[in-house]
This record gives sequence, structure tokens and C-alpha cells, in this order.
Amino acid sequence: MKKDFMVDRLIPVLVLLAVIFSIFSVVLLQQRKVQWADAQEIVQEKLRPANLQVVKITLANCDFCYDLSQAVDALKKQNVNITLEEDVSSDSAVAKELISRYGLIKLPTMIVSGELNKSEQLSGYFNANGELRNERFIFTALKAPYYDLEQDIIVGKVNLYQLKDSTCSQCPDLSKAVETLQKSGVFLTSNKQVEYNSEEGKKLIAQFGVDNVPALLISDDIDYYEPVKQQLEKVEAAKKDGFYAVHSLIPPYRDLAKNKVVGLVELITLTDTSCQVCYDVSVNKQILQRLGLLIASEKTVDISSAEGQQLKQKYQITKVPIILASPDAAVYDIFTKAWDSVGSVEADGWYVMRKPELLGVYKDLLTNAPVGEKAAVAAVPAGQ
Repeated sequence: MKKDFMVDRLIPVLVLLAVIFSIFSVVLLQQRKVQWADAQEIVQEKLRPANLQVVKITLANCDFCYDLSQAVDALKKQNVNITLEEDVSSDSAVAKELISRYGLIKLPTMIVSGELNKSEQLSGYFNANGELRNERFIFTALKAPYYDLEQDIIVGKVNLYQLKDSTCSQCPDLSKAVETLQKSGVFLTSNKQVEYNSEEGKKLIAQFGVDNVPALLISDDIDYYEPVKQQLEKVEAAKKDGFYAVHSLIPPYRDLAKNKVVGLVELITLTDTSCQVCYDVSVNKQILQRLGLLIASEKTVDISSAEGQQLKQKYQITKVPIILASPDAAVYDIFTKAWDSVGSVEADGWYVMRKPELLGVYKDLLTNAPVGEKAAVAAVPAGQ
């Protein structure tokens, strides 16, 4: 009876606890639903495209100026919703008012309003491509050519002359460099080829201080193309009277002071046909070509011939096979720097190889014997 009494008293307590637990669970579930809904709302808000309005100020009568559609297309990739896209011509009253209000100095451009700080991605785009003024984004990252309002001119219109020497078929063709400029976005209003020895060519050479041809004369509007300007500074291109004189950096070219084409190298290969174990001297030519030398002529001379003996005596040669390069090799900077470790430069300007051992077995003309690992092996009698 006592046990039944205890059970009867516990049942109401358990029922009460169950009710309380149920109520607590419902409240907790409701709270979680609210928190989930809030979180979903936050996520949806973050994912929602920013509502923006765009006013484009386009240039009248400038078909070659910066194409503003590039900037607009880039903006549209930033998770945005363009609710208004309006075009106004630069010569309109509306454009003039906007130019004055926002202190614009370059055209074409666009002015963007709306939810400018909607996302970090959008803020990053704005920081990289312009600046905020009076709660509006002003696009300033346009590339030349464009209209400079302060100078009241279109900048980035480049004039170019190609000074050439048609008699030098082996000289570099700088028209390829011109094509590269155009592909990089440089706008050329003129691109004229001029022979260096023509009346016009002589005037240009004198006016702009040209030292070598082929050469390019590029007007200083190229300064509005920052990557190209940096390259001109890197090669220390001289500027005079509003033009850069850019000489070919690769021989051969015509040295105007000497009035001759330099960089056409004559190569002499001095061999000894009696040395069967000596290294293949033709490898030297391959090395020279890798260093950029243009070999205009070459000949092979055996040390036992009259010409070979003459070279031996003239340059005090004690080792063969070797190579000799004419003074024109001096205009190849990479070659001259590398040559210090393998040979000498003679009084007449010829480059004479002195260390054939760097490439393999050679013949010592003082002992009349081959020197090197293979030579030692060849000297061992068979069977030993």
C-alpha cells in the first residue's frame, strides 16, 4: 500500500515535468527558428546584388578614344544590379554640370551611385579603378587615348618614324616592334618609314640625335602608356624635341658615326687535322650563335697550312683547335663578357680563343701532343 501511495504522488510530478520540458522545447525550437531565419536573411542580404546607377559621359567626335564599355562590363561582373544606365555626351549641358560638380579631368568616364559599399568585392573594384567623390564613384582608370580636360586636348595620339637602312638585309626589322606597340593598345596617328640616307632621314637624324639605324622615333605622347614608358626608361631612351630615339639593341646595325654596318662577324676556325682525338671545334660556332652573334662569313684553316702558320705566328697561338672572331664581335655585350674567361682581345681587335681545354682534348703546339683525358686513354697501348 505504501508503494502504491508513493507512485500516486510521483505521477503528477512527472506529468508536470513533462509539460515543463515540452514548453521549454517549444520555446527553444521557436528561438532556433528565429535565429535560423535571421541567419538566412543575413546570408541572402550578402548574396543580393548591389543596386547601382551608372551615368556614362561619352566623348563626342573621338572614335579612337578609350572604350568605356570595357569598364562597364568589368563593373557588371562584380555581383551588381544596374538599375539605371544612362549615356550623356560630353558636349551636353548635363555632362558639363557633372564635370563641374565632380571635378572631372579625364573623359570618357562613368559616375556610379547606389549601394557602393555593398560588398568587399565591390569596394575592391572601386579602389582599383577610381575614387569616391561626394558619395559617387568616379572611374579614372581609363587608358590613353582620352580627353584631358585640363589641357583641353586628346592625349595618347602617338606619331612614329621608322628610320631604316634597306641596304642592310641582316639588320633587325623594327616594324615588328611597332606591331607589338599597337597590340599593347598604343594608338598611332602616323607610322612612317624613312630611309636613313634620304633628305628627310638626314634631317630627322640631325634633329633627334640618332646614333644607329634602324631606329624608332616615338613622340612623347607615348608617356601616357605607362607600361611602355617604363620600358623606355629601362633602356634609357633619350628624349629630344618631344621624341624618343629608340635604337636597335640587337646587332647588326649601321653605326652612323662610322657610316658602316657593325655586328657582321667573320669567324675563323683553326684546326689540326692530324689530331684525331681533339674536340669538335664546330661546337664553338653553336655557342656563339646562342650568344646572339650573327656570323656573316666563316672559314676553316688548318694549322699546318701557310695561312695557319701565319695566324700562329701573328697571335702567338699555342693550342688548337680554336676559333678567332673579327672585331665586329665587340658590339655583342653578352659575348664580350663571356669571352674574358676563354680568350684574349688582340691589338687589332680580333678575338682569339686561348683555352680550348674548357671544351675537351686539344693539341699543345709546343709539345706537339694532344692533351686531355681522351688523349691519355688513346696513348695507352692496346691490351694494357
